[in-house]
Amino acid sequence: MGRFGMSPAAYPDPDRLRAANINPATGLATDYLNHYNEVAMLIATLGDIPEMRDSVLEWRPVGYPTHFARTGFTDRGLAIAAYITAPRDAKAQFLAAQVEIDARIGDVQGRLAAANDVPPGIAREADDIFAEIARMGGIINGGKAVPLVQQSAEQDLVDSFFP
Repeated sequence: MGRFGMSPAAYPDPDRLRAANINPATGLATDYLNHYNEVAMLIATLGDIPEMRDSVLEWRPVGYPTHFARTGFTDRGLAIAAYITAPRDAKAQFLAAQVEIDARIGDVQGRLAAANDVPPGIAREADDIFAEIARMGGIINGGKAVPLVQQSAEQDLVDSFFP
């Protein structure tokens, strides 16, 4: 039995994962980032196209399995299975990044909702959101895009959740 109570034969095949653009080491796919790129692009346009305000306010975070269940991703079942069997540390880092980005977007939505118009400079918040998306992409890709010092600090934070 594997560490998740499944026999090793039940784990998704690494070659099949790679073919589906799912990182075999983390069990995660960058396709999930589309969910965040969409709202980040909307936020970035707010300075020039304030009509996008309602679209930003309507956006809601969607969890990883739900995202794949709703999309036209060809290997969505494989993506969900790989997520379920993903290594605990990779999933913990991913979920911590997800909480951060959801909070950052929620803050922008709160500021938009509290104002009658688009607050000046709010479109610049997209830069930080895109940086969070890149950080999440680094986690999905096994930490390659995350600076080593930041990765170590993040791991310390994640480790603090699991005594």
